[in-house]
Amino acid sequence: MAQEPAPAVVVLTSTRAEGYRDGRFVVIVKTREEFEHWLREAMPGPEWLQVEGMLGDREVWAMAAQGPPTPALDVVVTNPAAEFASLYRLVDVRSVREVRVTIPAKPGFMKAVRLAAALQLRVRLLPGQPSAEVLSELAEAAQFYLRDPMVETPVEYFHSLLAVFRGMADGTLWDFLEEDPALFSHYDPAGRALHAPDFVETHFARLLLEGAECATCRWQSVCAGYFKWPDRGYGCAGVKQIFATLEAAADEIGGDLAREETFSAP
Repeated sequence: MAQEPAPAVVVLTSTRAEGYRDGRFVVIVKTREEFEHWLREAMPGPEWLQVEGMLGDREVWAMAAQGPPTPALDVVVTNPAAEFASLYRLVDVRSVREVRVTIPAKPGFMKAVRLAAALQLRVRLLPGQPSAEVLSELAEAAQFYLRDPMVETPVEYFHSLLAVFRGMADGTLWDFLEEDPALFSHYDPAGRALHAPDFVETHFARLLLEGAECATCRWQSVCAGYFKWPDRGYGCAGVKQIFATLEAAADEIGGDLAREETFSAP
């Protein structure tokens, strides 16, 4: 029997990551002790640390603002509407090592997105299956990413979708948001993979078989049923509007560049 290819990156709890030597990995850290341990881990170490529940801990960020530039950090903002001001603590850290903030699309998340952009922090925005309230903020966030001059660093998933629509990249939302188990395999505390490597392919095939709206969606190749998980009955009208906004922006950029080339031609 053919062996399934290993995922590009394995995401492990701190305990499970001890002694891991089977490839590239990310460590989830949830305590100051875990953070300090992996910050000082000798190479080869993790690709990055996924830091959860510690944005308010000043000592953690004082520690992170010192030492060598690795590992990089992915700081999860659990409650963006309440925690956004704590992002200021990452300013000194960013001057030492690569820092990204992961922001779940919960009501009020735009406060965190705006401040992260002002601080020149990369953003991974996890949309989930957004409510009507959150959809309104997502639309605002897309316009902010596209139009506001203060945005100088990528805001995912907008950044990669725009690149796809401009013909400069390929992939799916699952890839861009690091949620495709074939590329980023997540494990529970018992060491079991949360999803099989072919999860996205199987999920999307089932949607098409069931006659979901994905079958006629113009963005099916880049979405691959992302917004139909976990509730396959989720209505995608609102998220399609955001796709349309990004696609229109890509067309606008392409048109502007074409005109510039025409004017600059000898």
